[in-house]
Amino acid sequence: MKRPHPASVSPAPGWGRSGPSSVAGSCGSHTKAPSMNTSHSVSVPYRTPQGPPAPKRRAALIIGGTGALLAVALMVWVLRGDDHSSAPGAVGAGGTVAVGHIHGIGIDPGNDRLYVGAHEGVFAVGDSGEVQPVGTERFDTMGFTVAGPGRFLASGHPQLDSNRAPHLGLFESSDTAATWSSASLEGEADFHALDSTETRIWGADSVGGRLLTSSDGREWDLLAEGQFIDVAADPTDPERALATDSTGRLRSYAATGDESGLSGAPVLTFLDWPTDDELGGLAPDGTTLLSRDQGATWQTRARLPGSPSAFEAGDEAWYAASDAGLFTSSDDGATWTPLFTYQGTP
Repeated sequence: MKRPHPASVSPAPGWGRSGPSSVAGSCGSHTKAPSMNTSHSVSVPYRTPQGPPAPKRRAALIIGGTGALLAVALMVWVLRGDDHSSAPGAVGAGGTVAVGHIHGIGIDPGNDRLYVGAHEGVFAVGDSGEVQPVGTERFDTMGFTVAGPGRFLASGHPQLDSNRAPHLGLFESSDTAATWSSASLEGEADFHALDSTETRIWGADSVGGRLLTSSDGREWDLLAEGQFIDVAADPTDPERALATDSTGRLRSYAATGDESGLSGAPVLTFLDWPTDDELGGLAPDGTTLLSRDQGATWQTRARLPGSPSAFEAGDEAWYAASDAGLFTSSDDGATWTPLFTYQGTP
């Protein structure tokens, strides 16, 4: 959790300079999501770019054993939401509950409860690992983040008997996941990663292969093209975020469209940035990494059991999900304790 957010996302003040290309989303649109290319022949309208052009898609560079491990991890990441077979059970203090693969984790500052977005929907998780489904809409929750007290943002695919578009775009709940409504880009985007601050939302759209940002959740700006694994908003600058791309490379992106690399950063999949002196992440093999200086140097911590799928750094504890279960750490990733484990493979 970055910090407690208000119940709504307020429009950001003027940027002071021209911004990147814009993607205007319309609620309820069932247009098939296009594949991204350097032209603007897509199903969502763009404003003429006035700022720096969107970066070209870069070829993945995979080297040695780390690259092979990353390739396997990324294959699992890309396919994790496409298998709609029966979900495995999460075995915790409350018994076995069908949860499926966990794609996102968040802490509601309104009630301090832990929530996960998973293959079988959104679930509340108790301190002892008891799991309780929330709401009645059991959609395959691919991206998930808590934006404020009782306010959740998500993305993914609808339940099989739904008449919604196959890609939900940005989904929004203002009642702690009891009900959901479409905010934008329905039928056009499938966010596999979401994060937010008081004034901005960041999302990695796996369908279009693009990194997007929005000040209101309705109109989106294109920052970069390519496949991205995770995104973490800067806790000190609401107009900046870090993102990991499909090679595990960590880069910085500004809402204006500027981007830069972080030299010396390790290969990462999932990450979170709750405070300026606490940036955490997971390597493809589950090794936990911690930076106290905003990514300049990194400490190697404990290895998470299984192949990682989600990560959240809260005020009181860290949480991480893998194909082995859901785990918590009270010492910034130095040790991990299971909240629940899976009966079966997610």
